[in-house]
Amino acid sequence: PNKIYPEAESISVFGGEDLVPPQYGKVFITIKPRNGDFVPNIIKNNIKRDLKKYSVAGIVPEILDLKYLFIETNSKVYYNTNLAPNAAFVSTKVQRDLTTYAESSQLNKYGARFKYSKLLKVIDQSHESITSNITTIEMRRDLRLATSEVAEYAIDFGNRFHIKSMGGYNIRTSAFRVVNISSDVFLFDTPQQDGKRGQIGLFSLPEGSSTPIIQRRNIGIVNYETGRITLDPINIVSGKTKDNVQIMEISVSPESNDIVGLQDLYLQLDKSVVDMVVDQISSGIDPSGSTYTVTTSYKNGSIIR
Repeated sequence: PNKIYPEAESISVFGGEDLVPPQYGKVFITIKPRNGDFVPNIIKNNIKRDLKKYSVAGIVPEILDLKYLFIETNSKVYYNTNLAPNAAFVSTKVQRDLTTYAESSQLNKYGARFKYSKLLKVIDQSHESITSNITTIEMRRDLRLATSEVAEYAIDFGNRFHIKSMGGYNIRTSAFRVVNISSDVFLFDTPQQDGKRGQIGLFSLPEGSSTPIIQRRNIGIVNYETGRITLDPINIVSGKTKDNVQIMEISVSPESNDIVGLQDLYLQLDKSVVDMVVDQISSGIDPSGSTYTVTTSYKNGSIIR
């Protein structure tokens, strides 16, 4: 495909037998163009036509649209106040280096691997005042919605999910509306005892409340091991608007902080939150560490996005 379409930045090719369910006799191709996110349909058709001269009889090439696997980071960055003019200065340095890493060849290709230790090193080396950082990771996929019609949905993350609580709510989503429920709803999961699969349901969250109200149960399945979420036929009326398209943002914590872009998933570092924390010990404010600010190393908090 590189010779046929020189504008390709990165290419992924895999057999249909690797899909669930398998599609034998097909080879799937996903192309990341140098400019933009998607290859126009007319160019896709031209590529398929040109590929025929290279294809094996009985093998059908299919060109898929690009699928992003977004990586969201939240960092508490500890710094020595004696070595920096202010927190904003150091935060800007960190954000700049994170942007450079996000645009590097380590991520911008198919089959890329997000290396957690590399990210921590990028942050620590952003400025001499930084003494350490505590960074938590989430994966996000944007599910495109077929609004106002009954549809089934399936979305793959290609990486195992971490089950933070057997009580559920390991999956977080943006708000959306469904037929016959008057309020915004969100997805939630309830793990089975073996921790391999779970049931998907809908809940609402009254304004100002942190107590979810269950609206529906058993509307789908989550496979924590493969990172696949499937929804039974459902009529979604609306979701979050992104690029003039209705979507549902779905985020989860990965079992491993090293995340791999499998098959047609293209890794993208997105939404890096940086909060500066004064290192009271290194700064000489509290040499004994009796009032040291402790930051959890685990993702927790809101059950919605």
